[in-house]
Amino acid sequence: MHTHASQLQQARAQLAPVAGDLAALEARLLAQAAWGVSAETLVRHADDVREDDALQMLVNRRLQHEPVAQILGYKEFWKDQFIVSRDVLTPRADSEVVIETLLRHRGDKNTPLRVLDLGTGSGCLLLSALREYPQAMGVGADQSPTALEIAAKNAAALGLQNRCALLQSDWCSNARGTFDVVLSNPPYIPTADIAALDADVRLHEPHAALDGGADGLDCYRSILQQITPHLASVALLIFEVGQGQDEDLVTLGKAHGLRHVETAADLAGIARVVAFEYEI
Repeated sequence: MHTHASQLQQARAQLAPVAGDLAALEARLLAQAAWGVSAETLVRHADDVREDDALQMLVNRRLQHEPVAQILGYKEFWKDQFIVSRDVLTPRADSEVVIETLLRHRGDKNTPLRVLDLGTGSGCLLLSALREYPQAMGVGADQSPTALEIAAKNAAALGLQNRCALLQSDWCSNARGTFDVVLSNPPYIPTADIAALDADVRLHEPHAALDGGADGLDCYRSILQQITPHLASVALLIFEVGQGQDEDLVTLGKAHGLRHVETAADLAGIARVVAFEYEI
């Protein structure tokens, strides 16, 4: 006889090798999805008997290193839930530093900002920014049509489809007009490092969203070469960077006429975001 509690305990034990300290959390999230119940229900009905294999099926997927977010079909980011798939990079908590940095440098939330998000993926950066700035409009650009489909679903789910446009574009190449804010979390993993990434990432996330070229900086170079005609007379640019890349990006930005205004660290104390100002 298998109860909710006993199945959860078994799932935790099975997940430990792939999830480590997160095994209990992942087991609970997968159980909620498998059984269509809330966390509260799991606690209150821990002794209820359940004889189906719905949870085990999801655990088996996780044991193949499929990320929990892809199994669930969503990931929490900033203040909302975002639809994800294997066609987009799963939003990370580290990327929330981009939004925090934006809020520090553009304190008036009623400013009618024009925001450009380059490599928008799920749309999490652009849509989180639009949620914080109710008068803002935005464009999310991505090369991948499947990524843009996910971003469109997220925009609709958040009621933001009328304040953003989604554009298939190689960085800025198809963008029109000028923007007050540019956000980007481009691919920044050096090509040679991809083989050593965790299997969760290496096997299940799009390599096009990871591979930043030989030194991880190719995408920043491309963006900086294209971006100036798309900047308003005063503009803020905020980039997420990989560990140890912040000083190189500051050098690149300055070479393109940008003024470095901040490097912000993530919760682990790693320099994660570089912000520039542009002014004519």
